[in-house]
Order: sequence, then C-alpha cells, then structure tokens
Amino acid sequence: MGMHPLAKRIALLFSGFSLVIGLSLLGYNLQLISASAVNTALNLWPLLLVLAGFMLVGDSTWKRVSAHGSRMTAHEYALPFEAGSSELAMRVQFSYGRLLAEPAESAPRLVTETFDSRPAPAIRQEIVGDRSDISITVSQPLFPSHVKAGNTWRLQLPLAVPLRLSLQLHEADMRLDLRRLTVESLDIRTDSGTQEILLGQPRKKLNGQIYCSGSNLSLVLPARVFALVRLLNPFCRVDFPQGDLEKREDGALVTPRTADSRGRVEIDVDGPIHNLVLDIAESEDAPDNGET
Repeated sequence: MGMHPLAKRIALLFSGFSLVIGLSLLGYNLQLISASAVNTALNLWPLLLVLAGFMLVGDSTWKRVSAHGSRMTAHEYALPFEAGSSELAMRVQFSYGRLLAEPAESAPRLVTETFDSRPAPAIRQEIVGDRSDISITVSQPLFPSHVKAGNTWRLQLPLAVPLRLSLQLHEADMRLDLRRLTVESLDIRTDSGTQEILLGQPRKKLNGQIYCSGSNLSLVLPARVFALVRLLNPFCRVDFPQGDLEKREDGALVTPRTADSRGRVEIDVDGPIHNLVLDIAESEDAPDNGET
C-alpha cells in the first residue's frame, strides 16, 4: 500500500528542513557561514511543526468541503443468508459514521452510502449446523476525521428468523429499529456517539448486554412484556417514565408484572454513559413471523 498523499507532503517538509540544517552545519564547518546563522537556522525548528499543523488542518478542511460538495455513492451487498437456516448470528464491526439497522422488505442486504471511494466491507459466512453466522468488517481509514459525516451503513435484516446480534462500534452513531424482528440476544459495545435502540416483542425471551461510553443512549422497550434493565454503573443518569417502570433497591428498573405480559426482556447496561433514557413503546410491535 502506498503512502498517503498528506503523509508524503509532511515527510517532504521534514526532509527539506533536515537538508537545510545539514547544509548550514556543513557551511559552518567549512567556515562559509557564521555561527549566528547556524543558531538562527536551529532556532527555527518550531516553524516546522507550525507548517505541518497548517497542512493537517488544510487537508482536513478541504476533504470536508469536497465531501459535502461531492455526490453520494451507494453500494448494495447481499448478505449470504441460507433460506433454510433456523437462526442467524450477525457480527458487525463498524467505525467512523452512522450505523442503521432495520427490517428487510425483501432479501437481507447491507447498503453503504459514502461521499468518496473506499474499500468494500468484508462479508463472511459460516454454516454451523442449521445456523448461519455472518460477520461484516471494514478496514480503518488512515485519516478518519472527514469520514464520519459521509459514511452510513444500512443493515437490513431478515424477518421471521431468530437473530443474535453482536455489534462493535468505534466513533460511530447508531440507530437500531428491531421492532419487527425476532431478536433473541443482543451484544453491543460502543465507545462514543449517540445510540438509539428500539426493541421488538420477543417470542419468549430477549437477553441483552450493552456497554456504552458515549454521550447518550436511548432504549425503547416493547409494550406488554416483562422488562428488567440492570444498571451496572450506579453513577449513570437515568430518565424513565414513572409508573411504567419501577426502580428496585439494587438499582434495576422493571416493568410491573401483568397477566397479559408476552415474553421477557432482560438487558444489562454498563459503561460510563452520560445519559440513559428508557421508555416503553406506546403500541405493540410483534415480530413478523412470515405467515400471510
């Protein structure tokens, strides 16, 4: 892989400065220039850092302006899901941008939207018994500052199939609309950004583990289920609707048990989250079972 153009320019700047210092020292040794001239050249080394900083800022600004002025490019990648699989395990690693997940209206797929060309995501499939395992990863950009504003993944997941989702996000926002999907387990790790998760009604039970160190996490629980949210960080600020959720002595939040409760949702939330918002969906969104 060749050197990035910006890295080439910075390397050329340092090389040119090194050449000037070397020629100054050589001229002083040959008594062609005075010692004061050599000292002046040596004292100018902070100027090298200033010029390198201007190059970094200029390159980042130019890329942001060109990204907003360029045309959005969309690519579709079919997810290799076997029709006869009884379960789908999905592992996704995503960085610098926005990740969206939603039910697929037709075949499951990944849609990427970017302002510039970048390597295609690596999609791998493995069959374990009657379960399909799909992993999606992408190489990290060298200078990601301008990438986040113009990088969106839309993950369209199949209906009527039990799902096990494992997501690892770095410097990314996320919105998961899982209300019509049959999610049995959820494992999410994020280190920054804003996350929103809308859960659907499970067939029996949904287990989830969320580690979030971002600014805001919004979790919408399905209606007419027994929900238990364990807060492993006692210093996290939590907003929740009074009456729909009750806070136990151990800090966990639960919904009142009712005779018409359908399914069970247990979520463990951990990490230095700045603000956690819990809510209950106003209407029941049952998963699509594929029947007509």
